Amino acid sequence: MRVTVVRGGGIAGRVVTTVVDDAELDDARTERLRSVVARCSFRERSGPVAPAVRDGFSYEVTVDADDGSSQGVRFVQGTAPDGMGELLRFVDDESAGREEGDR
Repeated sequence: MRVTVVRGGGIAGRVVTTVVDDAELDDARTERLRSVVARCSFRERSGPVAPAVRDGFSYEVTVDADDGSSQGVRFVQGTAPDGMGELLRFVDDESAGREEGDR
């Protein structure tokens, strides 16, 4: 399983992509990643397409499963689908110090 988070906006307006691949995680963290993803909703909510707050962030989250299937969702700060906050924290924690860079 591979999770890609593209975050854009904020004061600097940067777009940063971070990736967590379970092939790089130990068994416990892989299980935790799978559990967190299973609790996420990938249904986009209706609402604003731009950040609801000044200098807010927008997100694009994609999960590529081992069977080749993929699911993703886009949202803006303050409108995250259920469970997505926990997934963002997991990705941030696992990728700390190794951002993939600007897009």
